[in-house]
Amino acid sequence: MTRKHNENMRFAILDQNKIEATPGATGFCPGCGAQMIPRCGTRKVWHWAHKGKRHCDHWWENETEWHRSWKDHFPKEWQEVPARDESGELKSRP
Repeated sequence: MTRKHNENMRFAILDQNKIEATPGATGFCPGCGAQMIPRCGTRKVWHWAHKGKRHCDHWWENETEWHRSWKDHFPKEWQEVPARDESGELKSRP
């Protein structure tokens, strides 16, 4: 399956903290460390997107507001945790 870059990431990293997208915010991808840009429009839930067309998370899928509300039942530290192999590389689909 071919996808464009991740367009629905809830958290980016800033000063070692997970932050949500807000207008004008700056953050970095928790998976690859690339710069993220906040997408804060009126048609989709606010989210982070990779700057350019970079895509680092092969497990990523769109999520709905329902999905996000279920994730809110858990601490944000447990959400969107990149899976890495023994060498530290991001795991991809088999």
